[in-house]
Amino acid sequence: MQRFIHPPARREVRISHARELYYTACILVVIVGIAFSIWGPAGYLEMRRMERDLEQHRAKVESLVQSNIDRLRTVQGLRHDPAAKEKHLRDKGYARPDEIIQPVPRAPEPAPRPGNWAPQR
Repeated sequence: MQRFIHPPARREVRISHARELYYTACILVVIVGIAFSIWGPAGYLEMRRMERDLEQHRAKVESLVQSNIDRLRTVQGLRHDPAAKEKHLRDKGYARPDEIIQPVPRAPEPAPRPGNWAPQR
């Protein structure tokens, strides 16, 4: 007769309540940490908003730098080019001492028709 050798019986592992509470608390801390890193005051969403603001400010600074360059060119032109200076002064309404400026009135704009605003055919 052949004898069967049974494997040793598994020992039932019981986790104590304290260890279960410890694991639950660890999982909860990780979940809260992840949520805080996404929605918190210095989280991912706040970082994305600040990156958008930074790009807007950089674009504004670039446009201001370009505007300053254009104005510096205008100032240099007014300082060194007599024709540019005269054109600028005439645009502002200035004249030479021996000249008389006679303004030409503009044509009045037609008044809008009351009632139907769509053009009639």
